[in-house]
Amino acid sequence: MQSGANSKLPPWQTDSPEGEAISFGAWLRRQREIREIPLHEIADVTKIGIRYLEALEQDRFDILPAPVFAKGFLREYARYVGLDPDEVINSYLTTQQEEGEPEASESMVPADSSRSTATLLGAGLVVLLAVVAGLILYSERFSGEVRETAPPPIAAPPVPQAVVEPTPAPPPAEAEVVAPLLVTMDFTEDCWVELVVDGRRRISELHVQGESLRIEAEQEVVLLTLGNPRGVRIEVNGEPFDQELRRDRVAHDIVISVDALEQSGEPTEAQS
Repeated sequence: MQSGANSKLPPWQTDSPEGEAISFGAWLRRQREIREIPLHEIADVTKIGIRYLEALEQDRFDILPAPVFAKGFLREYARYVGLDPDEVINSYLTTQQEEGEPEASESMVPADSSRSTATLLGAGLVVLLAVVAGLILYSERFSGEVRETAPPPIAAPPVPQAVVEPTPAPPPAEAEVVAPLLVTMDFTEDCWVELVVDGRRRISELHVQGESLRIEAEQEVVLLTLGNPRGVRIEVNGEPFDQELRRDRVAHDIVISVDALEQSGEPTEAQS
């Protein structure tokens, strides 16, 4: 049984067969190796570069694109390995706080140096005030001379009023062209998205909570990967996406096409 002191430590500092403290990244690697999950398998399923996965296990968070990517990658890593994503994210944040540099203490300044600095500042302030006063006096004298020598203003000649012609009505605006297929994705949690539009345009990016993604297509949109299906709401042409998705695992190869909408009225999943 662990002592009360050890039970308050983060899991990566106590979860060691030898009892020694290990780093957060080493703890992640040990959890993955215990479950015999190759690193390339996580990279293939989550679409996270293996270079970034190795950085997580080596505590090299500085080479990740941004802190929000670190949290998103850790969430996908933990979900695939079988760890609690929220616990892993909190552990990561705790690690970052512990590694923060302490605030620099105020340096001790000798009394003589303080008095010298105060004297110099006082002298500089006196000089600055004298310069400002001189500039104000010169400005007032110069403006007075200008007022005395300036000629009286000359009245401007009357401007003839222009004849106002009626403005022709603008031509009617052309109707907005709407694509046959409109897919809208609203993200309630962080989610990695990889998709192909009409077989030509490919999108691979991480979206965070509160973001939205709008895709217009002529024929079809193929959702190659949804890293966190429960964290996204999908609408097709303004209607909710009613297809049943596994919310507890990464989703793959979801096809939303114009043909499928015309035949069945709702998108279908590609047959594997």
